[in-house]
Amino acid sequence: MNKQTDFWSRVFTFLPTPTKDAGESIDEKRLLEEIDFQIANGVPGICIFGSTGGNGSFSDEEMRKTTAAVAKHAAGRISVVVGTGARTTSECISLSRHAQDVGCDGVMILPVSYWPLTEDEVLTHYERVSAAINVPICVYNNPWTTGVDMKPDFLARLAELDNINCIKESTGDLSRISAIRRLVSSDVTLIAGWESTCMQAFMAGAAGWAPVCTNFAPKLALQFFDAATRKRDAVLSRDLWDHLFPLCEFICAKSHIRVAHSGLEIVGRPVGPPRAPMKGLSADDRAKLSSILTLLDNAVSAKPRVAAAV
Repeated sequence: MNKQTDFWSRVFTFLPTPTKDAGESIDEKRLLEEIDFQIANGVPGICIFGSTGGNGSFSDEEMRKTTAAVAKHAAGRISVVVGTGARTTSECISLSRHAQDVGCDGVMILPVSYWPLTEDEVLTHYERVSAAINVPICVYNNPWTTGVDMKPDFLARLAELDNINCIKESTGDLSRISAIRRLVSSDVTLIAGWESTCMQAFMAGAAGWAPVCTNFAPKLALQFFDAATRKRDAVLSRDLWDHLFPLCEFICAKSHIRVAHSGLEIVGRPVGPPRAPMKGLSADDRAKLSSILTLLDNAVSAKPRVAAAV
């Protein structure tokens, strides 16, 4: 199939998975409301059940039901990507096929395992998943959560598979985007995955973005993305990034999922807690986040609006 690199060259908001009943069940109604918020603010894509969405915290049945509901609700109004990383290859294939069958636009897959995986095991995993589905696949390198660090030369091998057309690089190593870009074809999109270094990643050639900050300041974030990746305007990018950076830095320091759940409660769009044993932010960190969000809101209110192509 075609690499479809243009599909990934956009913003995909990583949504938290709203919960109710003290975190014990998914609040589907609230999730659909958050998707509508993204659509209303012009965001072109979302990812559910990513790291911010509590990947690994929900059963296969819960994920399937919610994925189907999201695809139906989105109805082509916004691109839907699903995190289908799972502990076994067969489970990952099953979740990925389901996402494809219900109409999702792509899947994002990280190698999940209790045991550290060898490169040969990871390669075979992606080969089998790639052969089982037709939708675009983004390989997600996040050693902070998986314990598996896929180095640039290995990621380039994975990118040779037909429908692997995107790499989300989330090590935070500023040299990785350049190293990967030099090894893969122009048909492969690189996504800036470590929130606090995304400006540098865009300057190095990343063309897609998978942020959490768009849960809070989507329009400002879209303007920044457009300035950095399409206009290639370093001065404007820096100006916009200065407003977003404190939040993005805090997200990386305190974890994407905790900041997303706690932050949305602070701004009046509560999505419940992450599923136990995870908790929201501590009282001190909530106070810090509240101050950051207040400053960001003031910046958004004061910032003149410019059109952003997405």
